[in-house]
Amino acid sequence: MSKFAWRAGAVAATVVVVGATAACGSPGEGSSEGGAINVVLSNHPWQRGLEPLIEQFEEESGIAVNVQTFAEQQARDRILLNLQSKSTAMDVYMSLPSREGPQFADAGYYAPLDDYMASAPDSYEMDDFSPSAIDGMKDADGTIIAAPINIEGPVLYYRTDVFDDLGIDVPETFDDVLAAAKTIKEEGDITPITLRGASAAIPFTFGPFIHGEGVEWTNEEGTANFDQPGAITAIEQYATLAREYGPDGVINYSFTESSNLFAQGQVAMSLESSNELNSVFDEEASTVSEHVGVAKMPGGSEQAAPTALSWGIAMSAFSEKKDEAWEFIQWATSPETQLELTKSEIAPPRDSVAKDPSYLENFQTPTQEQWLTAVADIQENGHTEVGPVGSKAPSMRETIGDAIGKVILGEATAEEAAAEIQSGLNELLDEK
Repeated sequence: MSKFAWRAGAVAATVVVVGATAACGSPGEGSSEGGAINVVLSNHPWQRGLEPLIEQFEEESGIAVNVQTFAEQQARDRILLNLQSKSTAMDVYMSLPSREGPQFADAGYYAPLDDYMASAPDSYEMDDFSPSAIDGMKDADGTIIAAPINIEGPVLYYRTDVFDDLGIDVPETFDDVLAAAKTIKEEGDITPITLRGASAAIPFTFGPFIHGEGVEWTNEEGTANFDQPGAITAIEQYATLAREYGPDGVINYSFTESSNLFAQGQVAMSLESSNELNSVFDEEASTVSEHVGVAKMPGGSEQAAPTALSWGIAMSAFSEKKDEAWEFIQWATSPETQLELTKSEIAPPRDSVAKDPSYLENFQTPTQEQWLTAVADIQENGHTEVGPVGSKAPSMRETIGDAIGKVILGEATAEEAAAEIQSGLNELLDEK
């Protein structure tokens, strides 16, 4: 059996009720009678690993838990509906702070967790969360708005057989990736690389390019940083890989398309999430499982700066059962539960769990060991800003992706794209 999280794709929405029967209602459609709390989750590897364990929590705490699970976008819609209506029908929900964090924080949708964490028992080991994971759970004021439940980030998947045949060393920089792609195109019989080209998806894998040039999304004054030479270099590198060495249709690619193409043996490299290992390595999912290498995300001319993304579990500001909600959050993110979740192939956001022998013993092959090293690099050195921070984060990501997409299509130069991003981001950053 694979030891890695399988991809959370476009799965039909399901509603799973654990410990109590969900009653009809709006907008949460959950019953809060009898001391139960209502939890809304996105269909995700973490959710699938957690739900079978909830019965144990109920028995130990005496708190009944109603769980509603939806496909990712439907979960976002349901969660937002609850929060906008200030409904008390939802107590706990999954959140991606790097995406909706600023918007939700500005709207007062998160119940702060600082006091709860400060008063948690020593066994909770608050200081055990990796810096990249816990930093990604804070709002602009440093308030903890969610507890981290996983860690992921882009890595470089590559075909070991192709690299061996062509005498290519594992790339350590993006210049190395470009050189490898050039060699593969000239001497091989396979598409050199795949990466994200869809507008909203680009910033996740583009981030290491711009941060690798020593450039942040915004400067200390809070304005866009795309007027820096390093930003132009990063755009040119990323767009060149996609345009000159990527597959046809890459402009529409997100993780699903890239991973499928790699698993089918049609590309030699893929810059994609660490969560995608099962898609490209598992014998049932991949035709090239015997030839998969995994490397840390390469760096730019200044540094290597992998993106670190963590989902979190948050408490609704409108919950009337905050103490019970915190008991659930504390249990779900405790060292013991997160160690148990590694059996369901969840990369842990806690340092002690990531180093636990019972976790590490599941990783025996060279590919698995390489993956562990890459994830450890994300935990230690990950850059938690997946895109510019602000209440308009989704729109800002699309602004970046749209402009880079024009360079991929040959409709604009990197300089023109940088200017377009600079202007577009500043307009969105000015909006309150």
